[in-house]
Amino acid sequence: MGLVPWYMRVAHFVPPDVAHSLARYALSAPSPGPLIDEGLEVELAGLRLPNPIGLAAGYDKDGYLYPAFSRWGMGFYVVGSITAFRRRPLRRPRLYRPRDGLWMLNAFGLPSEGVISVARRLNGLGERPRVPIFASLAGFSLEEFSILIRAADALPQVSAIELNISCPLFDDPAGMEELAELSSSLTRKPSFIKLSPRHSRVLEEAAGIAEGHGLGITVYNTIPVRSGALGAGRGGMSGLPLYGMMLSAVARIRSVSDRVPLMAVGGIFTGSQALAALEAGADAVQSLTAVAFRGPLAFRAMSEELLAAMRERGYSSVSEARASRVSAVLRAPRGPRSATPPRAAIPGPPRGPA
Repeated sequence: MGLVPWYMRVAHFVPPDVAHSLARYALSAPSPGPLIDEGLEVELAGLRLPNPIGLAAGYDKDGYLYPAFSRWGMGFYVVGSITAFRRRPLRRPRLYRPRDGLWMLNAFGLPSEGVISVARRLNGLGERPRVPIFASLAGFSLEEFSILIRAADALPQVSAIELNISCPLFDDPAGMEELAELSSSLTRKPSFIKLSPRHSRVLEEAAGIAEGHGLGITVYNTIPVRSGALGAGRGGMSGLPLYGMMLSAVARIRSVSDRVPLMAVGGIFTGSQALAALEAGADAVQSLTAVAFRGPLAFRAMSEELLAAMRERGYSSVSEARASRVSAVLRAPRGPRSATPPRAAIPGPPRGPA
């Protein structure tokens, strides 16, 4: 079987917005469960995780899918992004998926039922969810982040917090400093600032701010693009085009800080790619677009591939692989073919960064 199983190839003939909705119902099917192996266990900011590959924010925005999807093998599960108040999605189409490349465009517009509704749903899971839950929070002001952080801190089901700084207010180091100071004053739960490629110019400063306030970093969110294939005319690109950028960001952050907890996300479709991110210095990795191409078995498959790649390299554990700190540029796998779309392949026509 290739990277994309036959049933997912068939699903790609269904409009992506429809396929996304249908996939939510398919998750109730019997699952193989997680791969249990001591070598895959990892510590992230004081949290013990069964494996280092987690579901990234954006797939389960309001926590509806956790009871079913958390059985499919991920090491942790990011819910959100959650906003302080209810937000409606942007107009359709909100997704574009090519037939010949491992990337997608999306423009959902941070839809959310709001923190009160999501908190009630998570509270109904019991105090010990089967897979650690990370809450991705998206605020558009310090006041909104204050509401969100307080709510997440009060939920025993939430093990960690991810601060999605989509708002330009927090693009510069001064804005990040204010948010980091707010977060560290409101919660003792592990917290991460999630950066996007537009923050590339301030990566080193962001690492220093995070370390100074006891926070971690997640790199990267989607690449901003303009495209007529999306109802909003602009959105974000996810998938393999992010992979090289993410590895470079991990290496840059590790060049200035070895202590800041670090999660890598962007273009990870295989266990070998996950291992490259860990070797570059990430403590854990996230994946989402892989689910759209490999299906719900993606996390179990990536865990098996990661374990096999580790054994091939002579590593007995994820921590040993991470300690190797092998250059991401020299050791990163090239990834599947048709990885990066040429600029002309972005439909609409392409008009550069949003």
